[in-house]
Amino acid sequence: MSRSTIDFGIDLGTTNSTIAVLAGTEVQVFRNNEGFETTPSAVWYDKGGRLFVGRRAKERLEDDGDNTAAEFKLQMGTTTEYRFARDTRTMRPEQLSAEVLKSLKADVTQRTGEEVRAAVITVPAAFELPQCEATKKAAELAGLTVSPLLQEPVAAALAHGFQSESEKVFWLAYDLGGGTFDAAVIQVRDGTIRVVNHGGDNHLGGKLIDWEIVDSILVPAAVRDNQLTDFRRGNPKWRAAFAKLKQAAEQAKIRLSRDPSAEILMDFLCQDDRGQPARLELELKRGELEALAEPFIVRSINICRKVLSEKRLAPGDIERVLLVGGPTLMTYLRDRLADPAQGLGIPLDFGQDPLTVVARGAAIFAGTQRLEAEAPVAGATPSPYAISLDYKPVGADTEPLVGGKVSAAGGQILAGYTVEFVNEAARPPWRSGKVGLSPEGTFVTALWAEKGRPNAYRVELCDSSGSARPCAPATFTYTVGLAITDPPLTLSLGIALADGTMEAFFPKGTPLPARRRSIRRTTVEVRKGQTGSLIAIPVVEGENRNRVDRNQLVGTLEISADHIRRDLPPGSEIEVTIEVDASRLVRTRAYIPLLDEEFEKVIKLEKAGADP
Repeated sequence: MSRSTIDFGIDLGTTNSTIAVLAGTEVQVFRNNEGFETTPSAVWYDKGGRLFVGRRAKERLEDDGDNTAAEFKLQMGTTTEYRFARDTRTMRPEQLSAEVLKSLKADVTQRTGEEVRAAVITVPAAFELPQCEATKKAAELAGLTVSPLLQEPVAAALAHGFQSESEKVFWLAYDLGGGTFDAAVIQVRDGTIRVVNHGGDNHLGGKLIDWEIVDSILVPAAVRDNQLTDFRRGNPKWRAAFAKLKQAAEQAKIRLSRDPSAEILMDFLCQDDRGQPARLELELKRGELEALAEPFIVRSINICRKVLSEKRLAPGDIERVLLVGGPTLMTYLRDRLADPAQGLGIPLDFGQDPLTVVARGAAIFAGTQRLEAEAPVAGATPSPYAISLDYKPVGADTEPLVGGKVSAAGGQILAGYTVEFVNEAARPPWRSGKVGLSPEGTFVTALWAEKGRPNAYRVELCDSSGSARPCAPATFTYTVGLAITDPPLTLSLGIALADGTMEAFFPKGTPLPARRRSIRRTTVEVRKGQTGSLIAIPVVEGENRNRVDRNQLVGTLEISADHIRRDLPPGSEIEVTIEVDASRLVRTRAYIPLLDEEFEKVIKLEKAGADP
């Protein structure tokens, strides 16, 4: 199937991942082979060296943890490697994420026969630049040739508001996932969605509550009822047992979203000190879970309050809270958020499934992203008239503009030619009327579109005598719905200076894409060919302008002495240019007038592991 827009959206999650597609004004979430809309983000190698992704892999965490990997999204953008004991194989987080993406693509192919070549992939708003770069790398490894990144809270807002009639309101996206938390203030105005402010924590999510259940309740019970020496998470001897406890905690937490208590029963947890089966049997009450979850909920509420206060917004200014992520199904969490005294006191929106809302929003955004026209198939006869259309596939306007240019084979002059657009599904069918082309083949006109359905237009090209001429493309589609404005930069981005300060090229919240140039001067002499001599331009992100070492180094443009044609004295002028695209990928250039030469680098964004 040939598509003019991306259409597919993927929520690449810490715990679970989902893929969806926009079909007109409706979003379809694809089910995997097991019939579930979500696929666990886990990878396992069996004894035969075969790779499995999803629920089967997640279940192997208990009895084959040395050959299983999960929750690797939290390590995206770092130098971490996951080792599989079976054949000493190592994989980086982006390689593991690529396997999850391949599995999602395969689910679509199996159900529709279509191969997914492009998809929008969501990332937490709090993701740093190296983590975004790693996500793009995962998409490339999975065979996605086009993969714009979209912030998860923005995706959730699109899913809630795509066909909404709301106007001039603020929403608060509350996104508590498996391993990350995002809060974003969204403004809906004039048919567009804009991120006003955002905050988050890359180490706050449902899995922390799971581990709190394990450490505070399950481990003491297991030690009390069995002979288990040094039974703790850091002891390799008990790794398989703790994998079982983690899964039991997660399942009990899910059951407690509906029931007042959940029974945890394990006939065989592990072998105790005497070689006997260790059992675990207890009843986890909802009140116990609420007490353990309280500190994490408070952390999330404080982030929400900070995000609001930074823009001088009060709870009364927010129309509703959009709930995102599995943990938001907890009754206690919802009660706390709605509480005016201890929570936010803002009405909660239950209109979307919090488990799939991000993938749905990603698919909606994908429907607004146009694809390059595919090259004609070898041997096929190309159309003698090619039309380059300029329009937005989705927008709030019911009378959108469409412009373009008709190109004819051999450079034919198109004076007297006309183009007309026909919406046959309208009742009665709507026609734009014949629009004359300029001698160069250009045109512009307004369309008419109905809300609540995709509007398909047929393109009719006629010559000066009124005879129809074949053209490509011959059809296109426009949908009335909310669209997003330029996505914002989540952290300030700039360069580290020799005096220990940061020059911020782009403050937090800068609309993307963005480009800026700044003129700086060198502080040391660089002699041509001198070993170890270089000019370093460190690119950093963060909010500390006076202590640059407290920000995150995301990459360095280095100009070594063996790459320059002559010596550079101290104080030599350098023009530094930084570009950031809509997916937050960074390109840096440095022009040195004294050499009349430009040096360029696509920053390899990677977080170095901490020195113990």
